[in-house]
Amino acid sequence: MEQIKASIDIESRRMELRGVVQLAGEVIAQYWPMRTFVHHNPLHSLEYLPFEETARRGKQFMGGHSYLPGALYREYLKSGRIQRADLDAALRPFVSNQSVTIGSRPVTHGDVLLACLTDGLCAPVAEPLDDQLHDPAKAVIDAVAASLSAEWAFPDLRKRIHLIVEGDQSALGRWLTLSHWCDDTCGTQVVRQINDQLIKWCEAFLDEGHATWSMPEREKGLYAAWKDLAAQEWSPCGIQDSRRKISQLPEYPEDALLQSLDALGIPPNLRQDYLSLQLTALPGWAGFIKWRAEERDYPWQKAYPVGLVKFLAIRLWYASELVQKTCREELGIEGRYDAIVAFMREHPDEYYLRRQRIAGRLPALYAEEVDRLRHHKGNGWGRVMERYAVEVVPRQEIAARRGAAKRLVALARSLELDPAILAGTPHATLKQLFDWMEGFPESDHGPVWLKALETGYQQRLLAQLRTPAQQRTVPVDQPGTNRPYSQSVYCIDVRSEPFRRHLESTGPHETYGFAGFFAAFIRYRAWGKDHDTEQFPVIMRAKNEVREIPRSYLDYKVSKHEARTKWVHAGHTLLHDLKENVVTPYVMVESLGWFYGLPIFGKTLLPSLYQRWTSWLRRLFVPAIATTLTVDKMAPAETAEMLAAEHHAVVRKVLHDHAGLRSSRITPALVEALRQQALNGQAELDSSLLDAAKPAELTPELLRTLVDMLRRQYDLTARAASRQKERITRTGFTLDEQALTVDTALRMMGLTNNLARLVLFCAHGSTSENNPYESALDCGACGGNEGKPNARVLAMMANNPRVRERLAKNKLVIPSDTHFLAGQMDTTTDEVQLFDLEDVPPTHRADLARLQEDLKEASILTSQERCARFPDVQEPLVDAKAQAHVRQRSVDWSQVRPEWGLSSNTAIVIGRRELTKGLNLDGRVFLQSYDAKQDPSSRLLEVLLTGPQVVAQWINMEHYFSAVDNEVYGSGSKIYHNVVGRIGIMSGPWSDLRLGLARQTVMNGDVPYHEPMRLLTIVEAPRERIDKLVERHEILRHYYHNEWVHLVALDPDDGLWYRYRPTGEWVPLDRDR
Repeated sequence: MEQIKASIDIESRRMELRGVVQLAGEVIAQYWPMRTFVHHNPLHSLEYLPFEETARRGKQFMGGHSYLPGALYREYLKSGRIQRADLDAALRPFVSNQSVTIGSRPVTHGDVLLACLTDGLCAPVAEPLDDQLHDPAKAVIDAVAASLSAEWAFPDLRKRIHLIVEGDQSALGRWLTLSHWCDDTCGTQVVRQINDQLIKWCEAFLDEGHATWSMPEREKGLYAAWKDLAAQEWSPCGIQDSRRKISQLPEYPEDALLQSLDALGIPPNLRQDYLSLQLTALPGWAGFIKWRAEERDYPWQKAYPVGLVKFLAIRLWYASELVQKTCREELGIEGRYDAIVAFMREHPDEYYLRRQRIAGRLPALYAEEVDRLRHHKGNGWGRVMERYAVEVVPRQEIAARRGAAKRLVALARSLELDPAILAGTPHATLKQLFDWMEGFPESDHGPVWLKALETGYQQRLLAQLRTPAQQRTVPVDQPGTNRPYSQSVYCIDVRSEPFRRHLESTGPHETYGFAGFFAAFIRYRAWGKDHDTEQFPVIMRAKNEVREIPRSYLDYKVSKHEARTKWVHAGHTLLHDLKENVVTPYVMVESLGWFYGLPIFGKTLLPSLYQRWTSWLRRLFVPAIATTLTVDKMAPAETAEMLAAEHHAVVRKVLHDHAGLRSSRITPALVEALRQQALNGQAELDSSLLDAAKPAELTPELLRTLVDMLRRQYDLTARAASRQKERITRTGFTLDEQALTVDTALRMMGLTNNLARLVLFCAHGSTSENNPYESALDCGACGGNEGKPNARVLAMMANNPRVRERLAKNKLVIPSDTHFLAGQMDTTTDEVQLFDLEDVPPTHRADLARLQEDLKEASILTSQERCARFPDVQEPLVDAKAQAHVRQRSVDWSQVRPEWGLSSNTAIVIGRRELTKGLNLDGRVFLQSYDAKQDPSSRLLEVLLTGPQVVAQWINMEHYFSAVDNEVYGSGSKIYHNVVGRIGIMSGPWSDLRLGLARQTVMNGDVPYHEPMRLLTIVEAPRERIDKLVERHEILRHYYHNEWVHLVALDPDDGLWYRYRPTGEWVPLDRDR
């Protein structure tokens, strides 16, 4: 009974710990593999908090800044990006009604705060102890400093030390780990040592086929594999007797983690914060582990399980050992929370001097004295402190007053006052001015600057949207045409906005915006590929699968194509194996060096020519063949036939490999009988199997062995067959599903009447070389993949006559002469490719030719506009030159900015095209088509606010945080990127997985190319409907009430514009100041 009770208690502790780890993991965001890179908010898990509170926590746990440096905001002010009136309005909540008089001029609290913002007067400056530099205002500074001495009581040294100890004690465990404390106090590198070990093990364990030699025993899971292998290492990080200690760790990672927490003495009430700090030490690796642990069907996770508990169990073991080692060797205490707190309280002088020494704030002589005491374990800390109080503290007081006086002189200059007037200003007034400045430190300026920047842009955008139609550059319709030449639907992506604008300028073409997965939630497998791609937003799920297959009339070419493809694949595999083999450098360099030299020279010197040449060779050797998609659901008989075919292939393999039968002796009857025997689950062999096995001379004993092998090793059982059948039935859509998909898509797009003869669903993808984050340029709504499959699926459904019959019954009539096309825009070259053109009726050939010409013209105009943004393009490029330039960028493997189109996103408009038509929005706005009149139930608006808006916000926040602090939330310079494990990139050969976007993506030199602002959502819909949706969905309340997203509505009921306040109140724009 006691054993049962103890077992229950242990399991209860494990469950409680798993819950604590889950909560601790909120501070880190999931990290998707780079091949399906998904834009996301790096602080996504904290969106339930106000934006400013999340910014504070990001600083606390990750050390990241959530606002640009003040100097950059001041440059925006000088250039006019920020208006003084907007800055005054943003500053108003911080201003009191107090004022003082300097000379004869009244100076308000607001004047001082504004001067701090515009002139950077509150930036922290370390004033040297000795004033040896000449300053023209020295006399005034000295007079002001002397005046301040009457009002300013410098804190007593003992009080300062007491406050430091109290503050560090409060911080310990909450935002300061014991490992960081050791580094800050003893000058060790415990955190770096722990990180190095975790990077080493994560890099090896999480590898997905990139490494030549894979880590053994990964199938046991991260913790168990580490435990087996690390126990064979010799004293990692100098940990004594590490082999025995690791081998004696508990079997369960939860028990090991609890053991380490107990060894460190972390109080239960601090454990969540403490584990959060441990995770944010390597947010990239931890974020990827968090993502993988939640994707239980992910093949690599199923094969090699990993989770945050396992990760923390390893990390905390290193932490407990190294903290214990450091504390004993350096301080002579136990490496526990309570012992460290006691040390700070009982030895405040030693603690203070050690911290000051490590921080580099001690004069040279005192630094040498502290080093001597540290190394010789001396007891003279008190004597050193006494001398320090007599010799250094008075100089610190003088330096502090001098620094305050310099800031007051700078304030006077900013207010356009003569600094000399400060000498005659009352002491209390000077102290009041200085207190106002101290009460508004630089760290508090970010929210004010951000709000002013956002307000300026939002006012300019809203003024554009309110421009009367007659003042816009809207193309004139062709005479006598009531029906547009074409209607085309593009992804809401900001990169589509310039293209749509230019296409509309070529003639009467109508364009619409819709999330790039086009309401087709599919798992897709391209022909010749072995894996599926998830073609839908990561916040959703799909139940239908679609496969690409050759068109039926090309059967005679398929076998030839497959054979050539296999040869190409074999060649690639051989070259890869040779490249990765350790023997190759010694025996193959001379024979293969020239072969690798060709692409190096071609990609470097003549990238466009080399790309055309290799594409020509590829088409020559493996010509593309026309394909179609399995959109229609299989009939039951077809499903059974496919399942049987898969089983037959398995049975034939077993008979060949394990029974030694040649193909000529394996009859269909034998294969089917053996399959049925494995499926029925019976032990006794069926007579039909025995009869079919006689020609092959298979004994009953061998048959039983083969049946058992099929069941156990190949999972050929009735239950597995049922699962396989369910998977096969997911392929394609039923007629009802197709009708529902098309009906939903067309209504959400607003394509319900006056349809053109050609309607184009235009997805988008990208082309770039040597770009690990290439999928970041693809469609975020398609899970970081190209949107071509989704566009083809929807077009095929919409062209289905039976689907159209169903739609007509729902009062959605598609004209008989309307044909739907699928296409894809390459966002790096601005070219549009159309698919399945063999299905276009002959009657539409002229329409198709006209559309292709206009698409080409729009492509040229878009390329010209985009070339003007590139910093390396010094003069305008026109027509063919612009096109050639963007093509070359896409194939140049040294190009760090192949596209540069998604950066600068700022807003999303959900409404009719009439709101934005004819306006140049500079490629900064997501455009989602929506007509509230077609959506009386608000069902479609609900989907848009909880789907496309969420994707837009993730993209916006990824760019925002990568711009404000690229080293913490971004991925640094592309120059140092190295692909690791086929899952992400590191900076150099050894680092955390880098979280966000590269510096070159969001910066233009030292100036942000992407102006970091929170998303502005503009919705054309009645406010009452929006209120109901906000009340219904928590994510919308988080966005709008916590100021992650700004919301503006154009209410069709009264034609007025309103802004949504975080309080839930609507305010007319005209009164919103």
